[in-house]
Amino acid sequence: MRKLQITLFIFGMLILSTQTIRHLYVRVYYDIPSVLDKYEEDEIDLEIKHSASLDTLLLQFDKAYNDVIDFEKDKTKEELKNYSEYRDVPYTTKKKYKKAIVDWENKEEKIHELVVFWIFGLILIIIGIALYYKKYNWLGISLIISGFLEMIWWSSPSFSTGGFHVEFMKFLNIKLILSIISLIILVVLWIIRKKQIESKENLKE
Repeated sequence: MRKLQITLFIFGMLILSTQTIRHLYVRVYYDIPSVLDKYEEDEIDLEIKHSASLDTLLLQFDKAYNDVIDFEKDKTKEELKNYSEYRDVPYTTKKKYKKAIVDWENKEEKIHELVVFWIFGLILIIIGIALYYKKYNWLGISLIISGFLEMIWWSSPSFSTGGFHVEFMKFLNIKLILSIISLIILVVLWIIRKKQIESKENLKE
């Protein structure tokens, strides 16, 4: 059992410390602009990227939506066939804001999932610790391992760094905080367990 605990602790430390460093790195360097940025994004793209809230995007989408209605008002169906939502303003503007709102809502959903499942992992660890101290050792260890895996998985680095500046930074900050907390919990549990082992050894002497 002790060898298993040591092995699991080492693996947990390796994963959590590595992903925490990765989060810190991205957190520091994400804001560094590229010299090509001004050539790759138009004014609307930049405005969307740096939107401060979903309400701001909704206001812009409402304006773009009304612009489309005004644009189509005096045109026949035959005339409208000459315009494309992928090529012509105001359709492209409306489409960009609509996509931005969907992306923002998806990111909010991911943040919600991250927090909920990380807390679920923490609950598993607490239950596992309680069972372990009630002498249900293997059941307790299994739940503790499951809890840490849940916390590590949901706070692990994302495959993409794209999206809105505000929402991405919020997502990254939460992942960074939860990774640090997970690391602290792992270290604290190890210290407590180590002291218990040393105490038992001292009593034997």
